[in-house]
Amino acid sequence: MRLAERIDATRQGPGKLALFYLAQGGFYFKTSSGTSVCIDPYLGDCCERLFNFKRMVPAPMAAAELRADILVATHSHADHLDPDLLDRVKQEPDTRFVGSPDCRPVYRQAGIADGRVTILAAGDVQTIDGIEFRAVHADHGELAPEAVGFLITLDGITVYDTGDTSYCPERIMGSLGGVEVDILIAPINPAFGNLGHENAVRLAAQIKPRVVVGSHFGMFIEHGGDPGAFLEFANRTLPESVTPLVMAPGERMIYSKRDGVISLETLKMQDLWT
Repeated sequence: MRLAERIDATRQGPGKLALFYLAQGGFYFKTSSGTSVCIDPYLGDCCERLFNFKRMVPAPMAAAELRADILVATHSHADHLDPDLLDRVKQEPDTRFVGSPDCRPVYRQAGIADGRVTILAAGDVQTIDGIEFRAVHADHGELAPEAVGFLITLDGITVYDTGDTSYCPERIMGSLGGVEVDILIAPINPAFGNLGHENAVRLAAQIKPRVVVGSHFGMFIEHGGDPGAFLEFANRTLPESVTPLVMAPGERMIYSKRDGVISLETLKMQDLWT
């Protein structure tokens, strides 16, 4: 079953969230009511064309197959806001777009009407289709000074995707405002100012989510990131109440507000395309 078909066929009851990993910083969420949110998907090869960053991990699905009610970008870098993907997704008339302030010119250049776009700077909150989006402080330096992370609350489950950020715990914790996080998604690559595996774990130790998922590794040689080192350091450092995970491209997690992770299912790469 192709990944797009698997996403479409996934059903889970109230209080449960389906989460699919799309590689790099990309994740796809599906609520019990069927509403879908996709954050930072990179499914093409534009970074090789633009920056000579060769994709090292096959995309788990084709850009043409992506359907989402809400497409989210933590910042405007092409591996988070893929211009080729935008050209495809904008043709879906009901898709809404949420992004950091530096994403606005990218949306406009793609020909997406302002009425379909919600821009959130750190501290801003907006509810779309019953899903709350809260922009959180991120520090991606001069590379993307308006980058943000996102707290996304779906079916009563709060996911915090840090986006690309350095380790600035005081500002991040202040921006979170004491919100209880169920699932933390953090980059474990150290290049270009990102957390790296040790600081991702240190941040998780402060936030104390039920699950921390390491992301942003394996796509480009230039980015680095060691998932094995992340898991080893996390298992040695984090309290038992925090479960560290690394997901394979195309892998599905079912998360329950009551029970935590209740299912992890990986498809073989050939099954993602057949």
